[in-house]
Amino acid sequence: MDSYIKLEPNKEQANKEQIKLYQMLIGSLLYIILGTRVDIAYAVIKLARYASNPNNIHFTVVKRIYKYLKGTKDYGITYYKNKNHFISRYYDADYAGDIKTAKSTSGYLILYAGGIIS
Repeated sequence: MDSYIKLEPNKEQANKEQIKLYQMLIGSLLYIILGTRVDIAYAVIKLARYASNPNNIHFTVVKRIYKYLKGTKDYGITYYKNKNHFISRYYDADYAGDIKTAKSTSGYLILYAGGIIS
């Protein structure tokens, strides 16, 4: 997700067709996250907040995620058999990154044998 795009609530009411389409697109992405593509989880969950009243910026970001998925469909996680089997952990956070609520966001990554496990 582009860090320069700040998602904000729609000031106008979207029509029912736009809302339904947006909810279907987000629902499909949420399903994809469950089994195979955790790399898009942060962006999709941020976009799901606006499912009741999306605007054009929200649709643009959703389209960008679908383009990303199309371009990375052959990517995967590789675990190395001969590599040292130790666990690596990485953590990161921002401070008051949400414009509306000033809440912080944090995340973590845990690797084992060179591949992500959490």
